[in-house]
Amino acid sequence: MKIFKNSILILGLVMFQGCSEDLLDQRPDHVISENLVLNSVEKLDKLLTGTYNEISRNTYLGRVLYKRAAVKGTDFRFVKTTFNPRNYELIAYKYEESSNSSGSCEDLWIQSFKSINNLNLIINNIEAAEGNEAQKQEILGEALGLRGMIYFDLARTFSYPWIREGAAAQGLPLKLSSDEIVTERSSLGETYEQIISDMQNSLSLLEENSWSQGSTQYLTKTGVTALLARVYLYQQDWENALKYAKEVIATRGAENLMGVDSYAFEDYNSESIFELSITSQNSLGSNGLGAQFDFKNGGQGDIIATKTFIELLSAYEGDPRAALLEEDKEGTQQAFIKYINRSDGGGLSAHNIPVIRLSEMYLIAAESAVNGAGGGETEAQDFLNTLIENRTTDFSSNMVNETGDLLKERIAQERRRELALEGHGIYDYIRRGKDIARPVEEHVNTGVDVSNLDIQATDYRTICPIPASEVEASGMEQTEGY
Repeated sequence: MKIFKNSILILGLVMFQGCSEDLLDQRPDHVISENLVLNSVEKLDKLLTGTYNEISRNTYLGRVLYKRAAVKGTDFRFVKTTFNPRNYELIAYKYEESSNSSGSCEDLWIQSFKSINNLNLIINNIEAAEGNEAQKQEILGEALGLRGMIYFDLARTFSYPWIREGAAAQGLPLKLSSDEIVTERSSLGETYEQIISDMQNSLSLLEENSWSQGSTQYLTKTGVTALLARVYLYQQDWENALKYAKEVIATRGAENLMGVDSYAFEDYNSESIFELSITSQNSLGSNGLGAQFDFKNGGQGDIIATKTFIELLSAYEGDPRAALLEEDKEGTQQAFIKYINRSDGGGLSAHNIPVIRLSEMYLIAAESAVNGAGGGETEAQDFLNTLIENRTTDFSSNMVNETGDLLKERIAQERRRELALEGHGIYDYIRRGKDIARPVEEHVNTGVDVSNLDIQATDYRTICPIPASEVEASGMEQTEGY
């Protein structure tokens, strides 16, 4: 149970001294008054609450990562250029990243390490802080789990996927102490070892979720277990991915899957495992997540579905996900409205941000099994059928009976339907080594050069470069290809 979470600290608690300063060379006296947070459990807990807010900012999960994941894949595009979308975000969609022009990648890098610096302050100082030992254990558990999650998001965005070179690939600079200076990149294997270590240590400290309304706005034991399943999936450790996905499924069960008549992205719905709380105090309005896809009530609405995705949604009779399509800026029915503004019904961004849901656990379990874990293809079919049965009014016609590569493709398609706009998109293509093919006719007058529509999964532009400001300040090694 959270003790101090009613005391919300909304303002960002880490302030950088300028873009030219090395983002990883930040000591406590640079970033925050030690007297403010380091001497008591209550103050460190306020810093933790503030860090949840930093993670929800528009430069991280509150827009940039989810939006980038969507537009670099096959299922979403920017509206036609007559509607003037943000040019710096078009860079990702057009595959025009370079070491000196990284679009929103630099914002994501800065915001992520800003949050990591906060978490390092907590992790490094919680043991000596004055306060209840049980409270200290919970705070440390959450901080470790969140740090692992952020490093994982950085790894899948700024490093090549595991399938390419495995552990030998370039990883991340691992800043694990608030007074540590880091300029060297670890290997990808070392990066994943740290991510998994943080999450495993978090598991040993956190208690089981109470599953009371709103409890999933904080990282719990089940939340960390679900994140571990995702991490192992990306690492292609199929046995562990299946193990942790099944642990979550055993805790929540198919009865908590949303159904055909209950498929709505309300705050803390039955599938919620971890989501970020957005209130009137920290809502980002037109800069937030929901406003990127919905132009009602002042929203941007500059990202809409492709015909490829709409056809994918039409495969099942009575699929509730197809009902999320609404009118877009271009006058067609290609706006995919998953996130609903709780006050006015659409447009702006007063809605929670889902980080991980129960549906994803069934999809991870299915993919892991089809790749040889557990009961193999039969178990993969069972997991996938359990989900699909809740996504169609005609299950008998859509039951999974494919095997081999056809079953793998069926799982991949279901991930596209179910997890759209939740930060997967391009990542699912490149972690599986699958090239991105975008039909010319779906991207006319959207600003994309025709030569950049079809992108190989190994292309360096599928991931972000290390920001030029970081390379110049610290001498850090740039990513191969850039």
